Amino acid sequence: MDIFNKTRTAVDPISARGQLRLRLTGFSQLVHLSLAEVLQAIDVLPSFHLEGLSEISYLTDEEADADLLHLPAREFSRRKAAFIQSERRIVIYGFEGRELFYQVLYHEIGHFVYFLIINSQLKMQWVTHTYPSSICVTAYGASSASEDFAETYACYIRDPERLKAIPEKYSFMHHLVFSGAPITLKEKINRKF
Repeated sequence: MDIFNKTRTAVDPISARGQLRLRLTGFSQLVHLSLAEVLQAIDVLPSFHLEGLSEISYLTDEEADADLLHLPAREFSRRKAAFIQSERRIVIYGFEGRELFYQVLYHEIGHFVYFLIINSQLKMQWVTHTYPSSICVTAYGASSASEDFAETYACYIRDPERLKAIPEKYSFMHHLVFSGAPITLKEKINRKF
């Protein structure tokens, strides 16, 4: 087990200054990616997007079968990751591609941000205006507003120039989700520190 420590950046809310600690497990099993590369991928994110996330785990397919057995209908067997909201944990499992790993990592962190970081007004704006009034970044994103948010979040990090082709989504991510403005965050985050 490794602990990721991050010093907060200028875009983090003033109330959130201090050090962030995030548990990383299983990444020594990755053949195609070093732990340093995983840390680098996480370090590009604003600290407040990780606040309250307890763990990111990498599991083999066999470990995932055992670890995720408690999830409803075992629907995650066909996927390669899961954000387990009740545990504030992300599990990534059983694949070999470097680019897919980064996409899945940022997608799952996007789910965390959507469900536990941004406030309900911002989420409502996404669900009622931004999502239905613009094209989706990927076909998978078209399955729901939360999946589109996660796909858009990943695209904003990995390929912002591509996302600029959908100006309303780029603007939403840039000015609202990544701004660190206290008005965009859940109240408990602003009061926590």
